[in-house]
Amino acid sequence: MKRKAFLALGFLALGLGVSQVGPFRVRLEAAIQTGGEAFAQVMLSQDKAQALCTQYRDKLPPELVPAFLAEQRALIKYPASGKLMGDWKNGEKVFTDPKRGNCYACHQGDPREVAYGTMGPSLTGYGQRGLSEAVVRYTYEKIYNAWAFVPCSLMYRGGVHGYFTPEETADLVAYLLSPESPINRR
Repeated sequence: MKRKAFLALGFLALGLGVSQVGPFRVRLEAAIQTGGEAFAQVMLSQDKAQALCTQYRDKLPPELVPAFLAEQRALIKYPASGKLMGDWKNGEKVFTDPKRGNCYACHQGDPREVAYGTMGPSLTGYGQRGLSEAVVRYTYEKIYNAWAFVPCSLMYRGGVHGYFTPEETADLVAYLLSPESPINRR
């Protein structure tokens, strides 16, 4: 029992100091297949940004924020087509899929949905912001990597960790902004 506890603590300490390479999801899926120590290592490892957030308990010193935001913005990838708004129906699938976006865990979306989280803001009526290039770009970038705007945000970095592709991120943007989307119907 003591050996297992010591081993777990060792993995935790090692994980806090090791930087990840590649998308988290790919590494996680590979680790799940092998199980055991490989799985524990992936679950306990942090990338540089996560380690900073842990070190400063999610409150980065002001002098670190500009570089942190710039590093996070550099991680944002865009669709090959250059279109930041995709298909809202595909976006709805990603939004509601518990293995992908799982956005309902934290946000209210479609007003007809009765089960949703309240950790994040309600997204009902999000499309009232309009469809300007600035609104579309902000929405895309915020979904792909929320930490590019709010360091150490509770909103996970779905695009950065490979939970959805740039094209699926564009679909999520369409789901939030399209007038035809259930989120924006009255």
